[in-house]
This record gives sequence, C-alpha cells and structure tokens, in this order.
Amino acid sequence: MEIRIAVMGYKTMADLFRKMKLPPDLVGKASLTVYDALFEEAAKIAIRLESEDAVDVFLSGSGNASFIRPHLHTPVVNISISAFDLMSAIRKASEHGGPVAVISFREPVEGLADVLDVLKPEVLLVTYDGYEDLWNKMAGLKRQGCRSVVGASLVCEIAGYHGLESAIVYSSESLRLAVRHAYEVGESRRAERVRAERFRTIINHAYGGIMATDSRGVIVEFNPAAERIMGVSAKKVLGKRASDVIPNSRMDEVLASGQAELNQLQDLGDIRIITNRVPIVYGQQIEGVVATFQDVGYIETATEAIRRSQYRKGFRARVQFKDIVYGSPRMGEVLDRAARFARSDLAVLISGESGVGKELIAQSVHNESPRRAGPFVAVNCAALTESLLESELFGYEEGSFTGARRGGKEGLFELAHRGTIFLDEIGEITPPLQARLLRVLQEKEILRVGGTRIIPVDVRVVASTNKNLWQLVQEGRFRDDLYYRLNVLSLNIPPLRERPEDICPLVKSFLSKSSDVSSSLLEAKNLEAICEGLWGYDWPGNVRELENFIDRLVVLLEGRAPCPSTLRRQVEELIHASLAERHSGAGLAVGPGAQSSRDGRDGRNGVDGLASGNAANGVEHEIRRLRERQVLEALRRAGGNKSQAARDLGISRSTLWRWLKDFGIR
Repeated sequence: MEIRIAVMGYKTMADLFRKMKLPPDLVGKASLTVYDALFEEAAKIAIRLESEDAVDVFLSGSGNASFIRPHLHTPVVNISISAFDLMSAIRKASEHGGPVAVISFREPVEGLADVLDVLKPEVLLVTYDGYEDLWNKMAGLKRQGCRSVVGASLVCEIAGYHGLESAIVYSSESLRLAVRHAYEVGESRRAERVRAERFRTIINHAYGGIMATDSRGVIVEFNPAAERIMGVSAKKVLGKRASDVIPNSRMDEVLASGQAELNQLQDLGDIRIITNRVPIVYGQQIEGVVATFQDVGYIETATEAIRRSQYRKGFRARVQFKDIVYGSPRMGEVLDRAARFARSDLAVLISGESGVGKELIAQSVHNESPRRAGPFVAVNCAALTESLLESELFGYEEGSFTGARRGGKEGLFELAHRGTIFLDEIGEITPPLQARLLRVLQEKEILRVGGTRIIPVDVRVVASTNKNLWQLVQEGRFRDDLYYRLNVLSLNIPPLRERPEDICPLVKSFLSKSSDVSSSLLEAKNLEAICEGLWGYDWPGNVRELENFIDRLVVLLEGRAPCPSTLRRQVEELIHASLAERHSGAGLAVGPGAQSSRDGRDGRNGVDGLASGNAANGVEHEIRRLRERQVLEALRRAGGNKSQAARDLGISRSTLWRWLKDFGIR
C-alpha cells in the first residue's frame, strides 16, 4: 500500500512539485497529491483530509506548516532549506544589484549566518507574520533601494507586485529530499499504526480480561473480556481511578510497591477470578499497572475440555525421514522409496524383523504425505484380545456390552479421519477382524460395535508385519483379498545384520542422546573402539537391541571412556554375555569369582565381570564367523577397496588389515 503524501504548497512551489517525478525507488511505494493553498485555507484542507483518513503525511514549507500543524495528529514534514539552496538563491538575486533581502516566515532561515560568512554579500534579514505584514515590509524594502528578494512562493509573488526581482529558495534537489523524508516519516507512522492496531486487536479478542492504568491509577484499558467477566461496561470505568470503580482491585498497591502479584484469587461479588497484576516500568519509573484475569469457573470448564480432547490431540507423528539415522546404501534406497510412496494415498505394507524401525518409517511416510496435518493413530494389533481390538478399532455404542462407557466411544478409525492409521503387527489379527477390516478398506465406512449408524471415514492405512504374510495366506491364516488391499505399496526393511554400515551412525546417535555420556566417549577413537567391538554380533533384536546395548554400556561405564583398547574389550565382553544369554536362555552370565573392574582385582578392567571364561566358551567361533562374513561383504560392496570398506564398517584401515590377517584373507 502506497504512502500517501499531501503537499500543501502555494503557486510556484506547487508547480514545482507537480512537475517533479518521484525517485525511481519510490515509484509504487508513495503517491504525491499537491494542494495549492495558503495559511488558513491550507489548514482547512488538511483538517478535512485527516478526517477522511486520506493522507499519511503532510509536506509543506515553514509558513503553511505553522498553520496546519496545531490542528492535526498526522505528522507534518517541513521542506528543509540547505546551505547550497541559500547560496544559489542569493547569488541569483544579487545579479540584479543592490542589497538582497532574505525573507522568511516568523523565524530567520536556519543556516543563513554561515552562508553570509562565506559570500559576504549585502543581505537584509527580514521575517514576517502574515500576508499584510509581508506586503508592508516588501514596500519598505523597495523604498530602501532593495532590488531583489529571496524567499518562498508567497514572498516571490508579493515581490512581483512591488516590482522587485525574486529567487525562490527551494531547489529541485531539496524538494526531492523532502519527498523522501516525508515517505520515511509516513512509512514509520504507518508501521506504528499497524502495531497499535495489532495490539488493539489482541487486547479486544483476548479470552482473558485485561485492565491497565496509568501512573495515577486511572484506567486506560478495559477490554471486552473484562466487561464480560466483571459485568461492567468500559464506558463506566475508563478515565476513572481503579480503586473507585473496581472493588479490591489492588492496582494502587502494586503501583506503590512496584511488586507484581501473580496467580491471586479475587472475589467480585458472586464471581471469583484468578488474576496477575504487573507494574509497567519504563527506566526506573513506574508508569502504570496491567492486570490480566479470568473467571475461575471458565478455567475449570476449559481444563475439563482440554482433558477430554487430550486423547485425540496425542495422535501425531513425531518422526520425519530426516530424523532416521543410517549409513548404508541399502537403507538409503528403502527411505527413498518410502518418500516416493508417501506422496501417494495408497495403502502401504511395511515388513521387517522386530526392532528394525517399522513405526519410524510409518510416521515419516505420514509426515511427508498430503495428510501430514491430520492425525497419526498407531495401534499394536498383537497387544489386544480380539474383542478389545475390535472395540478399539471401530468404537462402540452405549450399552453394547457390559462395562461399555456411557455415551459410547469413538474408534481409532474415526479418530484417524483425514489422517493415517498405522496397524502394527497386522498378521496377528483374527479372521473375523480381517473381514471387518476389509470392509472398512473397501467401503471407507465403519459400524461401531452395537451400533446401527454407518460412519464414513477418510483414512490412509499403513500396516506392518514381522511375518511372511503371503505364507500366512497360503496357510489359510490370512485373507488373500485383505492381503492384496494392504500390499499395494510394499517396503521391506532389512535387518541390521544386513546393513552393518548403519551400526556406527546409530551408536553415535544413541550416545549423543544420552544425558549420562561424557564428551570423551564421543571422541572418534572411542567411537571406533566401540564399533569394532560390535561387529562380531548379528543383532537379532536389530536397532532396538543395539539401542538397549548402548544404554547398558553407558551405565556400566558410568558415562566415561577408558582407553580405546580397554573399551573395545569391554564391549566384546558384553557381546559375549549377550551371546551366552541366547545360548543358555538365562540372564547375564556372571562366572564364579567374577570381580568388579573398579576394585582392580581382576587385572583386566572388565565390565563388572559380566562375561566369565565359562560364559565365553562356545561363542568365540560364532563371533569370528560373523565378523569375517561382514568384512567380506563390505569388501565385496567396495569392490575390494579396503579404505572404502573400512569407512563403511566404521573402523580404521589398520584395524581392517589386522582382522584380515586374523582371518587368513590375503
């Protein structure tokens, strides 16, 4: 929106402004309207323009400015006269011989003394106080032998009537500068008005009551919410002392003490409010008090509504593709494919072993989809009985079964309307539920348990399984028509043992998130030592097991890192313990006579003696075999490039050479 500039000029000046073009950078940003008027007439026009809100800033010479400024709230910018303007005008006027009179309204022209020191012409300084005064003084100047004058438009006009030469004091450059200054003032004023209007809108539409006083305790703000809560109109209290019109307001006490009073209960007749009273401090001076308050009954009602809606609002996906940590090309391909699937609205089936991160992918798909603003509802189909899962998925009506909640309950499909529902472990649902789920996918509508009303739903389905669904179909344990409905877009997340390049990035991520980890454990040499110790394990629990392992390691190390070789050995001992658990089915294997590393008696700085010699027996060969297989796979992917293979494995090149030597690989 353009800044509207109104020029209040007279004849010559008005003509100069009409002929002037706006600076190129102000075209489209400012508009210039010129009014040819003087003194009282200029004031009348300016008052009308302001009442019509037709102008943002006025621009005029000093004479008109002194007449219009007292009647306006809109800023008035004077046209400044530069020393160069004065010098040029005086030189031009002095060409006619005789003394030159510089005439100005009421006050001498600013900077004139400096110009006279430079030019040293014969100059008369004259001021006038009105049209008649100017006429008389011009006649006197002529009698004194003055031949030319310098001044504004009116001065030049009157000089002509008296047969005197004249030079206008304004140059084209000074007018352009005046326009630019007026634009800046107008822009600043408009920004201030926008801020004031924004503040006014916030005050008027706030749910809570707002009352403010000035430094005398007089009420200057009283918003509509305050009117509603206190039952009194703003007209009756504005301009009056708060202590006179609001019982027990305590505004004067806060004004006197300068101390805020927060979360105070106050009784106003039958109404109880909770209020904050805060002093308004500018510099060291208290300039007033502002009180914000709300009806306690309204707060209690709102709190209950929030609690009722909390269940619904909790359905949101927190993870995005950028949050998923990986380092393997294979996992990168899976995520690229998932991102392409996200832009579709078709069903997605995510398969993979337990712990590989199927729900993270599901949340990311939702957050990348057009449904991202809608709810993300996740349900574990394996965690509930058939009847409970049915009522959770489809909801129920009041009285549909013993213990049914009064008023019934929305199902998860209803709560996921216009969003995504994530059916985790879909292979666990029973055939009757499979039939009901198929109908929802086909018809896009649900029927609550015990209900008769069909409810349309707009839901995208993302399902996951750690089983081979196609095998279940062939065994008759999963409906083939439901399988085809779910398996429109399929994603298979490889287990961690098939993407060992992800181990080191995941370890670094888990350690970085732990509040108990010292910075020393995150140093490159220590991260490499940890990763070296982890490479001999196949991680049957996948990423979830790796995260649990790192948590256990951090606790046992008390967040600090020993030397890398000791750290690597401690990691390997924990791996031994994990393998012993898998072989024996028992808990952590602690051999007889195992001792704490902190008392120094075992001489190995072990991790609390977690892996005894007995626990390690029988697993060394398995560790060696797994590590050898992963190293060979890394070399194969790197085309035999050992440096690349070491980087993929998260180990140093020297460590890779040592392993190859141990394996007898040339």
